[in-house]
Amino acid sequence: MDVKSFLDSLSPRLSAVASAELVPGRSASVALVFRGARDAEEILLITRAERRGDPWSGQVAFPGGMVDVGDRSFEETAKRETAEEVGLQLSGGRASFRGYLREFRTHARNISVVPSVFRLIASQETRPNAEVASCQWASLSELAEEAKRPAYMPPGRPGEAPFSCIRHGGLVIWGQTERVLSVVLSARGAASNPER
Repeated sequence: MDVKSFLDSLSPRLSAVASAELVPGRSASVALVFRGARDAEEILLITRAERRGDPWSGQVAFPGGMVDVGDRSFEETAKRETAEEVGLQLSGGRASFRGYLREFRTHARNISVVPSVFRLIASQETRPNAEVASCQWASLSELAEEAKRPAYMPPGRPGEAPFSCIRHGGLVIWGQTERVLSVVLSARGAASNPER
């Protein structure tokens, strides 16, 4: 059986219409940016800069952020934030918008987050701004390996249950990012094993 790409497998879970209301200051969008061929597909991950008062400080994430008053869609928010944070342009024929995943709610601050999915068409270099400590393209095949799912206890959270996580190239991906990424990774498994 031909193995679908992660993005092709994810397509049935995407919608042209977001599942959440666009509310400045109460909703956000992240960009899931795919690139590469079927056997070498990658997704863009960033590590947020350490910032006092930021509940996601230092965590691995997708580029993105809060909806602004002028944003007309979650897609527009994701494009704007990605350009600001890592310098990638997701419009003007440089990327194709593939749709929205379902909304996710953050535990910190109860924000509704809608992932906007893009395939990069034109090769571009990333240029992180001050909000981003680093960014990297991560192999989706490597991320999908089950061995990368140990429990993780974030520093400064004594007494809490450990979180599921994915360890990749020195990164610990947990929380909201792990939840979204798990949907992406499980989509191909479901497409490869339709009886499950």
